[in-house]
Amino acid sequence: MTNRTGAVWRAQANPQTLSEGRSQFLVRQGLLLGGLFSIFCLIGGNLISLAVLKPAQIGLHRAAPLGVQKARPDIVDTNGILLATDIEAPSLYANPSGLMDPAGVVGNLKKALPDLDEMNLLRKLTHEKKQFVFVKRGMHPAKAQQVFDMGLPGIGVTQEVRRVYPKGALGGYVLGHVDIDNIGRAGIERHIDDALQTRALGASSHQEAGNLSPVQLSLNVAANHILQDELLKAKERYKAKYAAGIVMNVNSGEVVALSSLPVIDPQKPSLLSKKDRFDRIAGGVFELGSVFKTVTMAMVLDKKLATFDTKIDVTGPLKIGPHKINDFHGVKGDLSLRDIFVRSSNIGTAKLALKVSPKEHKAFLKKMHLTDQLSTELGLLRAPETMARWGQVHSATASYGHGISVSPLQFVSSIGALVNGGVYVPPTFLKRSERDAKKSAKRVVSAATSEAIRLLLRANVTDRHGTARRSEVAPYQVGGKTGTANKVVNGKYSKDLVRTSFVGIFPYDKPEYVVFVMLDEPQGTKAALGLTTAGINAAPTTGRIIARLGPLFKIKPFFPVAYRLTSGR
Repeated sequence: MTNRTGAVWRAQANPQTLSEGRSQFLVRQGLLLGGLFSIFCLIGGNLISLAVLKPAQIGLHRAAPLGVQKARPDIVDTNGILLATDIEAPSLYANPSGLMDPAGVVGNLKKALPDLDEMNLLRKLTHEKKQFVFVKRGMHPAKAQQVFDMGLPGIGVTQEVRRVYPKGALGGYVLGHVDIDNIGRAGIERHIDDALQTRALGASSHQEAGNLSPVQLSLNVAANHILQDELLKAKERYKAKYAAGIVMNVNSGEVVALSSLPVIDPQKPSLLSKKDRFDRIAGGVFELGSVFKTVTMAMVLDKKLATFDTKIDVTGPLKIGPHKINDFHGVKGDLSLRDIFVRSSNIGTAKLALKVSPKEHKAFLKKMHLTDQLSTELGLLRAPETMARWGQVHSATASYGHGISVSPLQFVSSIGALVNGGVYVPPTFLKRSERDAKKSAKRVVSAATSEAIRLLLRANVTDRHGTARRSEVAPYQVGGKTGTANKVVNGKYSKDLVRTSFVGIFPYDKPEYVVFVMLDEPQGTKAALGLTTAGINAAPTTGRIIARLGPLFKIKPFFPVAYRLTSGR
């Protein structure tokens, strides 16, 4: 009775309690309904997003985070034309811990990816304790989407930064390449990582890369195309084994164009493993032959040991101990220094070189940066190869380019100094003004010597005995020197195999550019009149290059002054 009466009393005595309970229930109910509505809105929004997106984009939204590659700055030519850039590309990955049947998954992947290494991938998925394993990197988006749509458990798609080269193999040896992790391994790409230390090393996405300042090269895409095109034609015209060339600004030291055949595509660096794929301009050293006579003439003229009119008896052979030096075109009697250069006399050049001691000769070559290893943005060039013992016979043979091997880039840099007024400017593959170039420039010969060399190079083109006659391209007034060097085979000079080269400048009176062409083992084709000398193949090739470069560089043409016809005269 008491208990029942007490219960009734409590129920009747707390109406407020019942009201508060109902209010709390309604609040909870409102919150629950609001939460459910929000979830439905979120799901609906995602469904709408998926419906709007293209199929190739769906996988991106359901993929793992970006990879670990570092984004890189763009590389552009001297005019801002894009040579290298980053893009985002899908990569396929696996989570081994999420695979119930690794062998089955690999089998299904093989159907979509025929080139997949099944055994290697299966080993990684079953024997390596990892939570993340790459299956295939840098895939085509459509192929990545195809695999993603298979719905394989433990398989996902992520986006990585990949390097692409819009101009393909053009300038490939200069650009270099990157590895799978987008790290520079050769050429300018490596220079960006090793020397420039730009923010590229800290950027981790394609978006961040867009904020990096581009690296501007000295290369000119149009000039590089002209050079490569003419080298390809020359290689076919003269059936040469290889061909290479370079164009350099003599005042700034900028490498405007560089090509070495066969070319290399930065997108396919594995081709570098082939023996014939290497940069013959900056990556090799060669005996260049008679083009070296230009340096010898500069030496004796600068030391005032001879003038253009100095006479030398070139009756051969020239004997130095047991050694004999002969001329290709034997001439008896005296020749002036000018004619020795024009007729490319080995005997006359050797006798001029012997006017200085072997020690002085080697010192002059060192001053011209032809004996020490040269460094550029592409790294250290191969060191020049010279004789360990430098006596009279070594001076004599080196005077006409035998017994000394240098890289064409190193040689062209010295020629630039001999024709630009006598100042050596270190070569560069980065855009540089002439004002900045002067900061690192150093005088190596007098202005008078430089003028004399320009006159000699021009005479070799205009004289009826000149070996460079076929390089003439009106109206640009070319100057140049030929070089035909017998190749060394099994330690001996071959009688049949030669390497020809030509160094040309234009315009000769105030040079702006030097062009160098090298052909390896050219044949005596019909176009070469059955001959294999540089004057027949390398010289006209250089002339064709200059004919196309002149208008591109807006070189002012030269036309001889014509007599004006007037009435009565």
